[in-house]
Amino acid sequence: MYSVEQVKSIGKERTPESFSRLLGIFHSDESIDVRREAVSSIGRHSDNDKIFEFISREAFSKNNPMELIYQMFRTCLYKSRDDERFSQLRQKISNYYRNENIDKMSAYYDFRQQREKLQAKNKITNPILLVGDSAHTLGQLDDECVQLIFTSPPYYNAREYSDYTSYDEYLLRMKEIFCSCCRVLEDGRFMIVNVSPVITKRPGREFESIRYPIHYDMHRILTESGYYFVDEIIWIKPEPSVPDRISGYRQTRKPLSYKPNCITESIMIYRKNCTFLLDRNMKAYDEYDKHDGEEIDTSNCWYIAPKYDKNHPAVFPEELCRKILRYYSFEGDAVLDPFAGSGTLGRVARRMGRIPVMCEMNEDYAAVIDSEEPGYYDVRGKISSKYSQQIVMRM
Repeated sequence: MYSVEQVKSIGKERTPESFSRLLGIFHSDESIDVRREAVSSIGRHSDNDKIFEFISREAFSKNNPMELIYQMFRTCLYKSRDDERFSQLRQKISNYYRNENIDKMSAYYDFRQQREKLQAKNKITNPILLVGDSAHTLGQLDDECVQLIFTSPPYYNAREYSDYTSYDEYLLRMKEIFCSCCRVLEDGRFMIVNVSPVITKRPGREFESIRYPIHYDMHRILTESGYYFVDEIIWIKPEPSVPDRISGYRQTRKPLSYKPNCITESIMIYRKNCTFLLDRNMKAYDEYDKHDGEEIDTSNCWYIAPKYDKNHPAVFPEELCRKILRYYSFEGDAVLDPFAGSGTLGRVARRMGRIPVMCEMNEDYAAVIDSEEPGYYDVRGKISSKYSQQIVMRM
């Protein structure tokens, strides 16, 4: 009669003789615990050919109780990392038994593998400023190297920094960049886009202006680019801060002329497509600052005054950036803005212990970002010296 500890000692020898002894113990009348340890010790041997032959023969025998089958399946799980034969055998066993315990073992193994993969990724450790078209400059980043993306795409032909030949071209360009963002975003992490409808100028008094529901079209291209919709947060501004559209109706009170003042923008929350729950992303962080005592936003309506800046016509309010970073990232995370503008997200991220990755194609704006704390960013791309001099003089 053998004990479990004796079988473990035999298994540690890792010789052809010990393998044969373990096979003999497995086929004996020993207790189920001893025979299970024999299977486990066989799986720890290095001769994959013999192990594969053993499991292929015994895993489908009706004479073997499920306790032994589970141990054989466990061996297939861990051997499958380096030997494709065990991946196929694992699937064959799973299909044959359709057993809930085998399903749980498989799910747990996949979870462990994914967690190791997340921890082993090439994480960004230094702030980066990519100068140029983000559809191309993002190619300098590794796959899944950032943990949050928060951005506000350029308005369609509504500002001096945005000029496209057509609305369709604008959407195609946005989709191209969102696809590049999806590649660099870690699986299961958040892509957050601030957007609102925009009205274009009339080409003449006899023509009607066009108001584009950009947030609806953004939803379509985001879902086509590798994300799924999670939430919408409504950013509400003070009414005096927005353009007055109601004055015409206020004067005439004529039906059909009503145009309300638009005091909201949409903060659209998406998650990168994946096959696992958020728990898996959160478990990658053993310790984190819980911000105990801070007020929590309980609704999807955030009342935040807009920000005005002499260097850029449309900037994030810092309060908005703080909320997004707090709710959707951890300290030490790399956070990306592919349309960085004057770099508000980067400034707030720096103060909150995140690692900013800024993309900006306008050299003037890029110079603003770089000049705030010279040497802070790893600047990848050319910023003309004339822009840098102008910005330094202006600030």
